[in-house]
Amino acid sequence: MSRDFRAGAYLALPFLLAFALSVVMLLTDSNLRTNFGTITSGYYSHWYVVLVTAIVDLIVVGTLVAFRSRTAFKGGVVVSGLMVVLLLADILAYSQVGFSSATDFANYLFGITYYGGNVRYLYDALLGVYIATLVGGLVTLVATRRAPA
Repeated sequence: MSRDFRAGAYLALPFLLAFALSVVMLLTDSNLRTNFGTITSGYYSHWYVVLVTAIVDLIVVGTLVAFRSRTAFKGGVVVSGLMVVLLLADILAYSQVGFSSATDFANYLFGITYYGGNVRYLYDALLGVYIATLVGGLVTLVATRRAPA
């Protein structure tokens, strides 16, 4: 197994973009911070989930750059898949944020219907980054696998 799997450095770039999107979300989305205005002090719990995903993104970037190995690359691909699942599973938390159905919350999260807030389409962009990272990572893994001896 090659120690220097350079593709890992390239896989770090979309995680860096995801980190930046998460930071913009954390700083600007008042609905995320205040649960649509119902939280008057502190931050709403979903804000902390986005914070944790941003931290995970930075950890993955550091790991991919520091350990340019196929194993680290596979780990990055797995993390991107888990992030896709997390963002889609967030739809199931619709009742916690005052939506009457998962469909309504999905419409809000993924930009189909505008419900106010400072930033639109961040969830869409974040999900798109993770999906593209997952697909690109899987394609790279298949394309670079070694033929059996």
